[in-house]
Amino acid sequence: MATSTEKNNNTSATAASSATDLNGSAAVNACRQIRERLTEFAARHIASKLDDIQASPTTIVFENGAVYDQRRPELKLQWKELIILAYRDRISLGERGFYATQGIDWTPEAGPEKTASGNPFLYYTMGGAVSEVLIDRFTGDVRVERVDMLVDIGKPINPGIARGQITGAFIQGMGWVTTEELLYKDSGELMSHSPTTYKIPNIQDTPPIFNVNTYDFDNTVNVKGSKAAGEPPLCLGLSVWAAIKNALSYVSAGEIPKLRLPATNEEVLKHLTLFSTKKKSATAPLPS
Repeated sequence: MATSTEKNNNTSATAASSATDLNGSAAVNACRQIRERLTEFAARHIASKLDDIQASPTTIVFENGAVYDQRRPELKLQWKELIILAYRDRISLGERGFYATQGIDWTPEAGPEKTASGNPFLYYTMGGAVSEVLIDRFTGDVRVERVDMLVDIGKPINPGIARGQITGAFIQGMGWVTTEELLYKDSGELMSHSPTTYKIPNIQDTPPIFNVNTYDFDNTVNVKGSKAAGEPPLCLGLSVWAAIKNALSYVSAGEIPKLRLPATNEEVLKHLTLFSTKKKSATAPLPS
């Protein structure tokens, strides 16, 4: 369902890859409370059937769809049976979980020294990308031929979704550094305000060779060891811009291309024309 304060008074947008980190951790918090309540009930219920053991939540085990006391493992309750008994005994089977990110204590420019201190983030997501581009020297058209990516995303809860997030973010970043140019009139009115004037990447812009690998390492401070995979890979789109700049350096006669961002086809063609003009001027015969 759409997020709404009608359903949750602490609701926040699922932006900046916060959905799993915040909502997932809150759900885990709620589940732990329900489990604790069911553990106490299971201990009392099992003990009530026996004379030789006392109720002890510390010895209750949840395993393979069953619940039992590890001191008498042969006496098992199936999960469905436990829930029915708990409901009949008026045990609450719902809970409201809440989670606030721990360890965030960032203070910008604090104290007499006016220096920042603390930790602004719970963890960091890292990655690298190598891009190959092909430029048409007559039109300035740029094609991304190949991309190789390696991204650290912890232990992904759903690898398929994580992969989709990574590839989607990269393509979005690629558009940011190549085609998505904001143009304004002298009056300040935005001219590139719709798909008719603002070029976003489409399926044909996807590199024909697009290798994405992940470095899976347990991120112990976050829910299920995962890391956010939505926005961070967008920054790796800069590798396409760097590849274009590198390609232009082969025709710049040693000059470092002053390539602005985004590197649109018009921007690339402008540099190609400039380098060609300078080359012709440098080779023109001197007047007699």
